[in-house]
Amino acid sequence: NKARINDDIYVTGNIGDSYLGLKIIQKKIKVNSKFKKYFFNQYYCPHLPFNIHSSIKKFANTSMDISDGLISDMSKLINKQKFSFEIDINKIPISNMLKSYLKNHNKKKDRYLFKGDDYQILFTSSIKNRKLIKNISRKMNQKITIIGKINKSFKKNSLLLDNKPINLVNLQGYSHKF
Repeated sequence: NKARINDDIYVTGNIGDSYLGLKIIQKKIKVNSKFKKYFFNQYYCPHLPFNIHSSIKKFANTSMDISDGLISDMSKLINKQKFSFEIDINKIPISNMLKSYLKNHNKKKDRYLFKGDDYQILFTSSIKNRKLIKNISRKMNQKITIIGKINKSFKKNSLLLDNKPINLVNLQGYSHKF
């Protein structure tokens, strides 16, 4: 399947917990035992969105898991189509634990969202499916959030923070080397 111009971009669940878990495991970040236990678990045992899997074919034009990072996987999702994407960082869902960590340590959200190992589903769907997706989300108790849209132009993907574009260069996720 292929993304379509003006499709909404969705993500299931929360993004960023796994990366913080990895940094704690690598001893690059120190946190209290409550945070340590939570983020360890998010890295080693992520909450996979299995319950949405069977329904996604009803509304998704494209879909994939977020394993290599949100921006990296979004680029793969639209692949060679002559489109671009626009994602609003403020709309990317994060857990209350990550919110708390960021606030308590005066850290910026965008440093934790694009590194990968989230294993949530990234998908595109037509605007006309918003109500259906909202109903399925509620019925299955699965968080599904609109984080952006597919644009007609294929030259410039964009990431917005407070309605201002930010550079995508340093936000690429994991790159497989063969």
